[in-house]
Amino acid sequence: MNALPPCTFRRYLNAMLVREFVAYLETIAPPQFAEGWDNVGLLVGGGDSPVTKVLLTVDFTREVADEAETGRYDFVIAYHPPIFKPFRTLLSGEPVYRAVRAGIALYSPHTALDVAPGGTNDLLADAVGMVERSALRPAEAHNVTIGLGRIGSVAPTTRDKLIARVKKQLHVDHVLVAGPRGGEVKRVAVGAGSCGDLVDAAIDGRADVYVTGELGHHAALKAAASGMTVVAVLHSNSERGALHALAAQIVERWPAISTSVSSRDRDPFAIV
Repeated sequence: MNALPPCTFRRYLNAMLVREFVAYLETIAPPQFAEGWDNVGLLVGGGDSPVTKVLLTVDFTREVADEAETGRYDFVIAYHPPIFKPFRTLLSGEPVYRAVRAGIALYSPHTALDVAPGGTNDLLADAVGMVERSALRPAEAHNVTIGLGRIGSVAPTTRDKLIARVKKQLHVDHVLVAGPRGGEVKRVAVGAGSCGDLVDAAIDGRADVYVTGELGHHAALKAAASGMTVVAVLHSNSERGALHALAAQIVERWPAISTSVSSRDRDPFAIV
Protein backbone atom coordinates (compact mmCIF):
# COMPACT_ATOMS: atom_id res chain seq x y z
CA MET A 1 0.00 0.00 0.00
CA ASN A 2 1.33 3.44 -0.91
CA ALA A 3 1.91 5.77 2.01
CA LEU A 4 0.06 9.07 2.14
CA PRO A 5 2.15 12.13 1.27
CA PRO A 6 3.33 13.87 4.49
CA CYS A 7 1.14 16.95 3.90
CA THR A 8 -1.94 14.75 3.34
CA PHE A 9 -1.15 12.68 6.43
CA ARG A 10 -0.88 15.81 8.60
CA ARG A 11 -4.15 17.15 7.19
CA TYR A 12 -5.99 13.90 7.98
CA LEU A 13 -4.33 13.57 11.40
CA ASN A 14 -5.75 16.94 12.48
CA ALA A 15 -9.12 16.53 10.75
CA MET A 16 -12.49 16.25 12.40
CA LEU A 17 -13.74 12.64 12.29
CA VAL A 18 -17.14 11.66 10.92
CA ARG A 19 -18.33 10.32 14.29
CA GLU A 20 -17.33 13.61 16.01
CA PHE A 21 -19.02 15.71 13.35
CA VAL A 22 -22.18 13.60 13.49
CA ALA A 23 -22.28 14.00 17.28
CA TYR A 24 -22.15 17.78 16.76
CA LEU A 25 -24.95 17.72 14.16
CA GLU A 26 -27.09 15.68 16.52
CA THR A 27 -26.87 18.43 19.14
CA ILE A 28 -28.56 20.74 16.62
CA ALA A 29 -31.20 18.26 15.43
CA PRO A 30 -31.46 15.37 17.94
CA PRO A 31 -32.49 12.23 16.01
CA GLN A 32 -34.96 11.22 18.72
CA PHE A 33 -37.08 14.21 17.65
CA ALA A 34 -37.57 12.79 14.13
CA GLU A 35 -40.86 11.31 12.99
CA GLY A 36 -41.09 7.55 13.48
CA TRP A 37 -41.34 6.87 9.72
CA ASP A 38 -38.23 8.89 8.91
CA ASN A 39 -34.66 7.75 8.26
CA VAL A 40 -32.30 10.29 9.78
CA GLY A 41 -28.65 10.25 10.84
CA LEU A 42 -25.51 8.91 9.19
CA LEU A 43 -26.63 6.83 6.21
CA VAL A 44 -23.32 6.25 4.43
CA GLY A 45 -19.77 6.45 5.78
CA GLY A 46 -17.35 5.34 8.45
CA GLY A 47 -17.01 6.97 11.85
CA ASP A 48 -13.23 7.26 11.71
CA SER A 49 -13.07 8.88 8.28
CA PRO A 50 -11.95 12.53 8.13
CA VAL A 51 -14.28 15.47 7.52
CA THR A 52 -12.52 18.32 5.76
CA LYS A 53 -15.10 19.59 3.26
CA VAL A 54 -18.88 19.65 3.74
CA LEU A 55 -21.62 20.19 1.14
CA LEU A 56 -25.24 20.87 2.11
CA THR A 57 -28.19 20.08 -0.16
CA VAL A 58 -31.91 19.37 0.08
CA ASP A 59 -31.75 16.46 -2.39
CA PHE A 60 -28.73 14.32 -3.25
CA THR A 61 -29.36 14.19 -7.00
CA ARG A 62 -27.01 13.20 -9.82
CA GLU A 63 -26.19 16.87 -10.32
CA VAL A 64 -25.27 17.28 -6.64
CA ALA A 65 -23.26 14.05 -6.76
CA ASP A 66 -21.32 15.57 -9.68
CA GLU A 67 -20.70 18.67 -7.58
CA ALA A 68 -19.59 16.63 -4.57
CA GLU A 69 -17.16 14.54 -6.59
CA THR A 70 -15.74 17.43 -8.60
CA GLY A 71 -15.32 19.57 -5.49
CA ARG A 72 -13.79 16.68 -3.53
CA TYR A 73 -16.26 16.92 -0.67
CA ASP A 74 -16.00 14.12 1.89
CA PHE A 75 -19.25 14.80 3.79
CA VAL A 76 -22.70 15.67 2.37
CA ILE A 77 -25.61 16.81 4.54
CA ALA A 78 -28.68 15.88 2.48
CA TYR A 79 -31.82 17.21 4.15
CA HIS A 80 -33.99 14.56 2.45
CA PRO A 81 -32.66 11.05 3.22
CA PRO A 82 -30.90 9.66 0.11
CA ILE A 83 -31.72 6.22 1.54
CA PHE A 84 -35.37 6.00 2.58
CA LYS A 85 -36.95 2.77 1.39
CA PRO A 86 -34.91 -0.45 1.15
CA PHE A 87 -32.90 -0.75 -2.07
CA ARG A 88 -33.52 -3.75 -4.30
CA THR A 89 -30.55 -2.73 -6.44
CA LEU A 90 -27.73 -0.22 -6.14
CA LEU A 91 -26.24 0.31 -9.59
CA SER A 92 -23.31 2.23 -11.00
CA GLY A 93 -24.18 5.85 -11.69
CA GLU A 94 -26.77 6.19 -8.95
CA PRO A 95 -25.93 8.96 -6.44
CA VAL A 96 -25.67 6.73 -3.36
CA TYR A 97 -23.49 4.21 -5.23
CA ARG A 98 -21.22 7.06 -6.30
CA ALA A 99 -20.97 8.35 -2.74
CA VAL A 100 -19.89 4.94 -1.48
CA ARG A 101 -17.30 4.56 -4.24
CA ALA A 102 -15.96 8.09 -3.66
CA GLY A 103 -15.80 7.71 0.12
CA ILE A 104 -18.35 10.49 0.68
CA ALA A 105 -20.31 10.28 3.93
CA LEU A 106 -24.04 11.01 3.66
CA TYR A 107 -26.01 12.40 6.60
CA SER A 108 -29.68 13.40 6.78
CA PRO A 109 -31.36 15.50 9.53
CA HIS A 110 -34.81 15.77 7.84
CA THR A 111 -37.71 15.85 10.35
CA ALA A 112 -35.31 16.04 13.31
CA LEU A 113 -34.31 19.46 11.98
CA ASP A 114 -37.92 20.34 11.18
CA VAL A 115 -39.07 20.16 14.77
CA ALA A 116 -35.88 21.36 16.48
CA PRO A 117 -35.79 24.87 17.95
CA GLY A 118 -34.20 27.12 15.34
CA GLY A 119 -34.73 24.44 12.69
CA THR A 120 -36.53 24.32 9.36
CA ASN A 121 -39.95 25.45 10.57
CA ASP A 122 -38.60 28.21 12.79
CA LEU A 123 -36.66 29.59 9.83
CA LEU A 124 -39.82 29.51 7.70
CA ALA A 125 -41.61 31.29 10.55
CA ASP A 126 -38.84 33.92 10.53
CA ALA A 127 -39.39 34.36 6.78
CA VAL A 128 -43.02 35.41 7.34
CA GLY A 129 -42.09 37.68 10.25
CA MET A 130 -43.68 35.53 12.95
CA VAL A 131 -43.13 36.96 16.41
CA GLU A 132 -44.68 34.78 19.09
CA ARG A 133 -44.98 31.17 17.97
CA SER A 134 -45.74 27.61 18.99
CA ALA A 135 -45.73 24.22 17.26
CA LEU A 136 -48.64 23.67 14.90
CA ARG A 137 -48.71 19.99 15.87
CA PRO A 138 -47.09 19.77 19.32
CA ALA A 139 -45.39 16.63 20.57
CA GLU A 140 -43.73 15.68 23.81
CA ALA A 141 -40.28 14.13 23.71
CA HIS A 142 -37.74 13.90 26.49
CA ASN A 143 -39.49 16.63 28.50
CA VAL A 144 -39.04 19.13 25.65
CA THR A 145 -42.10 20.46 23.86
CA ILE A 146 -41.46 20.25 20.14
CA GLY A 147 -43.56 19.61 17.06
CA LEU A 148 -44.19 20.09 13.37
CA GLY A 149 -45.02 23.47 11.84
CA ARG A 150 -45.34 26.78 13.61
CA ILE A 151 -48.23 29.17 14.26
CA GLY A 152 -48.17 32.66 15.72
CA SER A 153 -48.67 36.36 15.33
CA VAL A 154 -47.19 38.76 12.80
CA ALA A 155 -47.29 42.55 12.61
CA PRO A 156 -50.63 43.41 10.98
CA THR A 157 -50.30 43.45 7.21
CA THR A 158 -52.24 42.57 4.06
CA ARG A 159 -52.25 39.23 2.30
CA ASP A 160 -50.57 40.67 -0.79
CA LYS A 161 -47.79 42.23 1.30
CA LEU A 162 -47.26 38.98 3.19
CA ILE A 163 -47.05 37.06 -0.10
CA ALA A 164 -44.51 39.58 -1.40
CA ARG A 165 -42.47 39.14 1.78
CA VAL A 166 -42.50 35.35 1.43
CA LYS A 167 -41.27 35.56 -2.16
CA LYS A 168 -38.48 37.94 -1.21
CA GLN A 169 -37.33 36.01 1.86
CA LEU A 170 -37.36 32.64 0.09
CA HIS A 171 -35.90 33.98 -3.16
CA VAL A 172 -38.71 32.70 -5.36
CA ASP A 173 -40.35 34.55 -8.24
CA HIS A 174 -43.72 32.79 -8.13
CA VAL A 175 -45.92 31.03 -5.58
CA LEU A 176 -49.26 29.21 -5.70
CA VAL A 177 -52.11 30.92 -3.83
CA ALA A 178 -55.51 29.52 -2.85
CA GLY A 179 -58.23 31.32 -0.93
CA PRO A 180 -58.90 35.02 -0.33
CA ARG A 181 -56.41 37.65 -1.48
CA GLY A 182 -57.89 40.57 0.44
CA GLY A 183 -58.10 41.37 4.15
CA GLU A 184 -55.77 41.92 7.08
CA VAL A 185 -53.32 39.30 8.31
CA LYS A 186 -52.46 39.02 12.00
CA ARG A 187 -51.88 35.31 12.47
CA VAL A 188 -49.90 32.95 10.24
CA ALA A 189 -49.14 29.24 10.21
CA VAL A 190 -46.21 27.60 8.41
CA GLY A 191 -45.31 24.02 7.56
CA ALA A 192 -42.09 23.25 5.69
CA GLY A 193 -42.22 20.63 2.95
CA SER A 194 -45.42 18.73 2.19
CA CYS A 195 -47.79 19.70 4.99
CA GLY A 196 -51.34 19.36 3.73
CA ASP A 197 -52.05 17.22 6.79
CA LEU A 198 -51.53 20.30 8.99
CA VAL A 199 -54.28 22.35 7.30
CA ASP A 200 -56.85 21.42 9.98
CA ALA A 201 -54.47 22.53 12.73
CA ALA A 202 -53.90 25.84 10.92
CA ILE A 203 -57.66 26.37 10.57
CA ASP A 204 -58.31 25.42 14.20
CA GLY A 205 -55.52 27.82 15.23
CA ARG A 206 -57.33 30.66 13.42
CA ALA A 207 -54.49 31.39 11.01
CA ASP A 208 -55.28 33.98 8.36
CA VAL A 209 -52.58 32.58 6.08
CA TYR A 210 -50.87 29.19 5.86
CA VAL A 211 -47.46 29.05 4.15
CA THR A 212 -46.16 25.63 3.12
CA GLY A 213 -44.15 23.89 0.44
CA GLU A 214 -46.94 21.90 -1.16
CA LEU A 215 -50.34 20.42 -0.38
CA GLY A 216 -53.06 18.51 -2.18
CA HIS A 217 -56.06 19.78 -4.12
CA HIS A 218 -58.66 18.94 -1.48
CA ALA A 219 -56.60 20.40 1.36
CA ALA A 220 -56.35 23.66 -0.60
CA LEU A 221 -60.12 23.65 -1.19
CA LYS A 222 -60.77 23.09 2.51
CA ALA A 223 -58.46 25.92 3.50
CA ALA A 224 -60.00 28.33 1.02
CA ALA A 225 -63.54 27.41 2.13
CA SER A 226 -62.58 28.27 5.71
CA GLY A 227 -61.42 31.74 4.66
CA MET A 228 -57.74 30.94 5.16
CA THR A 229 -55.28 31.80 2.42
CA VAL A 230 -52.74 29.15 1.42
CA VAL A 231 -49.38 30.09 -0.05
CA ALA A 232 -47.47 27.13 -1.55
CA VAL A 233 -43.87 27.90 -2.49
CA LEU A 234 -42.97 24.40 -3.84
CA HIS A 235 -41.63 21.66 -1.62
CA SER A 236 -37.90 22.21 -1.28
CA ASN A 237 -38.15 26.00 -1.62
CA SER A 238 -39.73 25.99 1.84
CA GLU A 239 -36.78 24.02 3.26
CA ARG A 240 -33.66 25.35 1.53
CA GLY A 241 -33.22 28.33 3.85
CA ALA A 242 -32.43 25.91 6.67
CA LEU A 243 -29.31 24.79 4.79
CA HIS A 244 -27.82 28.27 4.83
CA ALA A 245 -28.53 28.64 8.55
CA LEU A 246 -27.00 25.24 9.31
CA ALA A 247 -23.96 26.03 7.16
CA ALA A 248 -23.44 29.26 9.10
CA GLN A 249 -23.53 27.33 12.38
CA ILE A 250 -20.96 24.86 11.10
CA VAL A 251 -18.65 27.65 9.88
CA GLU A 252 -18.86 29.42 13.23
CA ARG A 253 -18.19 26.25 15.24
CA TRP A 254 -15.71 24.56 12.89
CA PRO A 255 -14.02 27.25 10.75
CA ALA A 256 -11.35 24.80 9.59
CA ILE A 257 -13.98 22.73 7.76
CA SER A 258 -14.70 24.09 4.28
CA THR A 259 -18.52 24.34 4.18
CA SER A 260 -20.76 25.19 1.21
CA VAL A 261 -24.41 25.05 0.19
CA SER A 262 -24.92 23.27 -3.14
CA SER A 263 -25.23 25.42 -6.24
CA ARG A 264 -26.79 22.52 -8.18
CA ASP A 265 -29.65 21.73 -5.77
CA ARG A 266 -33.05 23.06 -6.79
CA ASP A 267 -36.73 22.17 -6.64
CA PRO A 268 -37.62 19.86 -9.54
CA PHE A 269 -40.65 22.02 -10.38
CA ALA A 270 -40.63 25.52 -11.83
CA ILE A 271 -43.60 27.81 -12.45
CA VAL A 272 -43.23 29.23 -15.98
